[in-house]
Amino acid sequence: MMNSAKTKILSILLLFLCIPIFGQQTRLELADKYFSQFAYNSAIRLYEGAEKRGNKDWKIYAKLGDCYYNTSRPEEAVSNYERAIERKKKINTSYLLKYALSLRSCGASQDMIIDAFQEYYDKIGKKEKLRVRTLIDDPELKIENLEINSEFSDFGSFIYDDVLYFSSSRENPTKKKRINRKLYKWNEQPFLDIYSAKIDRTVDSLRLIAPIDSTLIDINTVAHESAVAITEDGTTMYFSGGAVDGSGKLIYNKSNTSILNIHRARFINNRWTIVEEDKADLEFLNYDLYSMGSPSLSPDNKRLFFVTCAPFPEAKGQTDIYYIDIKEDGSYGDINAVPGINTSYREGFPYVSSEGDLYFSSDGIYDDQLSVGLLDIYKVEDIDRVISKEIEAENVKIEHLESPINSDKDDFSYYIDEYADESNPCEYYAYFSSNRDFPTARGDDDIYRVRIKKPKTINGKVTDSSNQKPLREVFVHLIDSAGVILKTVQTDSEGNYNLDVECDQFYRLRASKTYFNDDLKEFNSGIDSDNINLELAPYPCEITSPIGFDFGSDLINVKEKFNLLKILKLLLSDPEVKIKIESHTDSRGSDENNQDLSERRAENTKQYLIDSGVLESQILSVTGFGESCPLYSDEEINNSPQKERETKHAQNRRTRFILSICDDDQNDCNGPDRDN
Repeated sequence: MMNSAKTKILSILLLFLCIPIFGQQTRLELADKYFSQFAYNSAIRLYEGAEKRGNKDWKIYAKLGDCYYNTSRPEEAVSNYERAIERKKKINTSYLLKYALSLRSCGASQDMIIDAFQEYYDKIGKKEKLRVRTLIDDPELKIENLEINSEFSDFGSFIYDDVLYFSSSRENPTKKKRINRKLYKWNEQPFLDIYSAKIDRTVDSLRLIAPIDSTLIDINTVAHESAVAITEDGTTMYFSGGAVDGSGKLIYNKSNTSILNIHRARFINNRWTIVEEDKADLEFLNYDLYSMGSPSLSPDNKRLFFVTCAPFPEAKGQTDIYYIDIKEDGSYGDINAVPGINTSYREGFPYVSSEGDLYFSSDGIYDDQLSVGLLDIYKVEDIDRVISKEIEAENVKIEHLESPINSDKDDFSYYIDEYADESNPCEYYAYFSSNRDFPTARGDDDIYRVRIKKPKTINGKVTDSSNQKPLREVFVHLIDSAGVILKTVQTDSEGNYNLDVECDQFYRLRASKTYFNDDLKEFNSGIDSDNINLELAPYPCEITSPIGFDFGSDLINVKEKFNLLKILKLLLSDPEVKIKIESHTDSRGSDENNQDLSERRAENTKQYLIDSGVLESQILSVTGFGESCPLYSDEEINNSPQKERETKHAQNRRTRFILSICDDDQNDCNGPDRDN
């Protein structure tokens, strides 16, 4: 089961902040008021008291189910939701959803879980059949529980200038939040504060920075503070926090609820400070009745992501992920939902990596598959293309991260340490938070990290070496050190390719295309450039020297069979290569006999190739030209010295092999290269 205090914290931060408010102070109305202010334990006592006194209304059981659900007691939640569902045939689908989630959390059978989710699916009009997601374990990933974790709730990660910022509900002995004893009592833990830990890169460890020594102490108040995002230049911080007045007391809205806002602070005189301008600039984003939280910046700092349960027109679920653009002058654009990822469930904790990939947590259903735990971590590549609608919302590919990053409990707040370690360029740390059962788990939520092999993509362009034009549909093969072809891709219309490889490995790249010679290059993915261009030299139209024949003979002699090996190897290695065979005689003998002789020579050459394994379809045509197309005319031969005449007659007796892609006008009659 999930740890109870953990879900209280998350609920207060984001996930269950849109609760209706009730009126007068009767016993039941007091329970409703406690419920609306997240005092679930107090509400449980009053609701159960009403039930024992005979009030069996379905709303009592539904509220009890919610109280137990929000305090991570799924067994009790299940029993109360079941009673509510029995009494209210057309119950709100949100209760069906939480009933199904509770069944999964308390380890019910897969059949029961699937049936419960399927009933919810049917009620909301979805016809698809649900499937159970398989948790795939990556044996190479080993997670580490950080020593900075406490017995309380510690979660969220952001690193700037070798300092890890995180949130914790641990008691700060220098700053007890006495003003808010009421809420402190409900949660049974102190409010969240932002803490920091110094990362020592030399020994690969983290050292907690005491809050009293940290400049962050100036933005910690009596309210909750969490979810840090700092701009690349280190001058501006966004974070989630409650509202306080000038005397430092919590501000409650008209519903007597302290909600979360997104705050902006500036690093001024070595201190994080919130100025009036920061408050005014974000007034449009913060609402009196709905919390806004989990701010996260895009890598270029031009977009701010956040989470809310506010009922915007694009809202889909209990909490959704939105974004606003940050303009050049520092002003903000309109609020928009991130396309393709929000569901009728809970989405939260967005983070965009330097590669432009969005990571987030959800207990929603994607591809008709249930999450493995409650909150699972997902990834969407190149979120800018999704937001720009280059990728349509219905085509967004949502990737479920493997175990041990995801577990059967809550997993959230994924973050990648982008530090470039020159001594180990092929790995990086990813941080995430979880309430999983783990041998060294310390508190309700702990921060974990895992060392991950850095993904690497090589790319390049393939061109024709004869004219430097890009070549499309070239096969590019990735080959390992043992000679095994690992992957094969084709170039696009501009001759470009890209391949994902492992870092610090030796590889070969071979580019191949019909009618071109292969290009082979070797590289080390940890050292060499990521950009590897290749050039292919086109075959000459006449791909081998002509073969000769004895005078008056149509038989291929032993010497010429040896000369045919080149064309044989080419045709046998690539069945896509197609040729035309042309045969010629010298001028001695009658025109009729020479025409017949050239045709027999061409046919015999074709048959020899077929008998050697060449496909008949590779030989498009065989043509005998007789004596009509000599390399040397009779006049040239007669004017030559006597010892050269027979040689020139022999050169006229030839059979040529022409690539099918070449122009038909490839004759060599009296050609300029005849002496080669």
